Amino acid sequence: MKKLLVVLLALAVLGIFAFADDMPAAAAPVVTIGDWGRQVLSFGNQDNNNGYYGELGASWGNNPRIVGLNITAHNDNAGFSITPDADNGSFGLTDQNKAWVSPMPGLTMEMGINLETDTWRGASDFGSDDWVRFGGNTVGGNSSTFARLGEDGAYESDLNYNKDGIGAWVLFANPIASPATDPLGQSIQAGAAYAIPGIGTIKAQYYGANVPGSSLIGNEAGAFINAAFNLSAVKGLYEEIGVYYPTSDVGYTFGIADDISYAMAPLTIHARVQYVSYDSLSYAGSGTGLAGGVGADFDLGNGIGAGADVQYQNAQMMQSDKNGNTALTGVAVHIQKGFSNGYIGIGFEYSTVGWDGVYNTYNGGATPAGSYNNGTNQYSHWCVPIVISEWL
Repeated sequence: MKKLLVVLLALAVLGIFAFADDMPAAAAPVVTIGDWGRQVLSFGNQDNNNGYYGELGASWGNNPRIVGLNITAHNDNAGFSITPDADNGSFGLTDQNKAWVSPMPGLTMEMGINLETDTWRGASDFGSDDWVRFGGNTVGGNSSTFARLGEDGAYESDLNYNKDGIGAWVLFANPIASPATDPLGQSIQAGAAYAIPGIGTIKAQYYGANVPGSSLIGNEAGAFINAAFNLSAVKGLYEEIGVYYPTSDVGYTFGIADDISYAMAPLTIHARVQYVSYDSLSYAGSGTGLAGGVGADFDLGNGIGAGADVQYQNAQMMQSDKNGNTALTGVAVHIQKGFSNGYIGIGFEYSTVGWDGVYNTYNGGATPAGSYNNGTNQYSHWCVPIVISEWL
């Protein structure tokens, strides 16, 4: 009996090795380690014109991106991406942190924190967006026409398809409520896209109120339907127009954004228009929220570039009823020298109200330039930003 068991065990082991020989060999994974950082040393006048300051920060806030690693590994069927950072002097996570499996061509299942799948996202920033951003209620050109799939540090999972010009996706954000308690699907983001050959891409999505993220309306948008069209028929032209329609009365009735850039070497011109129709429930009060900007970048040769932009946000976009702010007008000029893996530059920025370079005074603490300041800051401000950025 023992001999029989030994023989059967040997046959089983041989069978396993034979089965393994028939399995296709896994492709060697592609591993990359990269870095992206941006630091802004800004000198300017203090809030309430009370002296001057010199502070180190970034375009979006008061913590410089000294280290922004991106570590990825993948083959044809699976992979991961993680982005450790040291924004505040200690290591943490930022941007994209996820794992995925692709069971068939075009189909991907992702899970993680900050999925940040940008396949269909509207993205167009320029000028002061990449230096020191002016304050206010808009999010610049990123996500203002079409909200991205997964961001803002939430635990999320999505299933998305992208092949032959056809796109579709559904995302679930934690906590996922049951249909009995959440019949409207407030933890779901779902949409579809179609690339019209030679013309552009049309896309639409539903965005539940419990799905974190940023859009034209900001973080108080509630649930909304978002549709956009991206034009690709004209060489050198980028244009995307997006609309937002809320599914309940949450403070606005309609929103629209249009981002445009046109490259004709050595000049690239930019324009942005954003409109929101607020109602009486809104923090901005009833009326029209309007923001916009124009800018230009000029290639001077030998890696040297210069640019300028003008940005405007009216009182509603500046949360006039909530914070007592008035309209903001900002201007910026800059010049920079680019290298193979980075650049260094210097500029000058001026804003009529609501902004003081990298820091604002807010309830006794520091808050990024892109945040509000509770109506305490109604003074004009200027700053001289010195920027370095690297990518490896």
